[in-house]
Amino acid sequence: MFANSLKQILKWTLICLFSFTTFNLFISGKIKESIEIEAPINLVYLKVADLKTWSLWQKKDMTITTKYSVKTSGLGAKMSWTGIKGSGSLEIVNANFAKSLKNKLIFEEMSPTYSDWIFEETNKGTKVTWSFQDELPFYVRFMQLFISDELKDGLNGLKKMCE
Repeated sequence: MFANSLKQILKWTLICLFSFTTFNLFISGKIKESIEIEAPINLVYLKVADLKTWSLWQKKDMTITTKYSVKTSGLGAKMSWTGIKGSGSLEIVNANFAKSLKNKLIFEEMSPTYSDWIFEETNKGTKVTWSFQDELPFYVRFMQLFISDELKDGLNGLKKMCE
């Protein structure tokens, strides 16, 4: 009886580990969301490149205190924050006016993660793509499911602000 129970526990443990591992292998390390905004490309780009405007289009966490570097827009601009859920920083490490931005994002003691912004002119205005390169180990990539919603919410907020 004991041996049979032990076999069942071992069997289900292996099934769970195998399922979890294979699930995570099929999730890439990149998350990407896009939106079309009926506004000129220069305006949309400048709203993203100016870190002080992020609080206007991102969801607000009332517990966060944000500090900005002397430069708040474009290449080299940096902001850092502290709140109940933790602290971190974001820096613009690459900027190509009205075409692209690259951000370096650091949460507390974690390794840096990078996000990219691509701006494309369309007939109606601007297509904005925000992608996030997830550097997490494969066994915790399921967290991407939560990050994707954050990107969508941010893009929708940017759309409301620009239109």
